[in-house]
Amino acid sequence: MSELAAFTIDRFLGQNAKHIALVARGESSWDITVPSYWREVVAVSLNLSDAYLRCDAFFLRAPDEKRDEAYALLLRKNARAHVWKFAVNDVGDVSLVCELPRAAIDLEELDTLFGSLITLVDDTYVPYMKIAFATALEKQVRDGGPGLDAPPWAGEWSNSGETPS
Repeated sequence: MSELAAFTIDRFLGQNAKHIALVARGESSWDITVPSYWREVVAVSLNLSDAYLRCDAFFLRAPDEKRDEAYALLLRKNARAHVWKFAVNDVGDVSLVCELPRAAIDLEELDTLFGSLITLVDDTYVPYMKIAFATALEKQVRDGGPGLDAPPWAGEWSNSGETPS
């Protein structure tokens, strides 16, 4: 297995360490977190094979309600996505997956890959939550909790006087 692709990934992660956190590194795998406005961070697993880089990012758990409508939203998003596609596991939890040909791995493509992930997560979070968890959200707001007018973690920043980078 050529070391150039792994070197390029390591270099990209090093250059972007302020925003992308390396959680674990294997021989041909990386576990990272990328920033998200709505989720704060998104966990991503990268696995490099002889043919491609496979990426898997957890999005949200299975819908509590309106499953068909929630999954239809994700399918519509798939039609417009760069390389990331929504997928569900056996219990209905939602992830984003992509496969990037090994030959396409360069710094610019990795920047596009993670930028498009962040955009897709942040653009999909609120509509998915409104469909998939409407009853729970209504109860949460009724009980004095946050709604969808600000990210769930925003109170931490507003209380600290800082802003997220």
